[in-house]
Amino acid sequence: MTNDVFSQAVRERNAAGMTFNQMESMTWQVGGKEGSRSSAWWNNMSKWHMETPPAPKYVPGIAAVLGLPESQVHRLIAEQWYGVRPDDQVPRRLRSLLSIARGVAKIDILTLMDVAKTFSDKHATETELAELKAQAEDDVEDLDDDEDAA
Repeated sequence: MTNDVFSQAVRERNAAGMTFNQMESMTWQVGGKEGSRSSAWWNNMSKWHMETPPAPKYVPGIAAVLGLPESQVHRLIAEQWYGVRPDDQVPRRLRSLLSIARGVAKIDILTLMDVAKTFSDKHATETELAELKAQAEDDVEDLDDDEDAA
């Protein structure tokens, strides 16, 4: 389960005194019939019994209920359903790899992760060896300098 930040926001609003019926009424006022969410939806959402995120057409009403800007509602949706946070960044050099990885079957993800871990470990080992070699060369230069001074 990803972070349930959206559901938490609904629970907090409910705990602050807004009933699920009031939430339904407010979304009706803001979005009309097409943009409203039922009290059952709000109740299920508070318990995170919803497998799919709310569609964009519902965001204005949801924002009104939660007392948040629409942009914040979109961020909560992205974090809860897609595991994406606004501070997450994919380095440019990995973006093409990520687009390929999105097409990998769930069953093959563990294998892909094992391969990536192997390459990561290889890179870490190579870096450590390079640092040790550089340190050893510095130590030899220091010994040569000490011998020349003596």
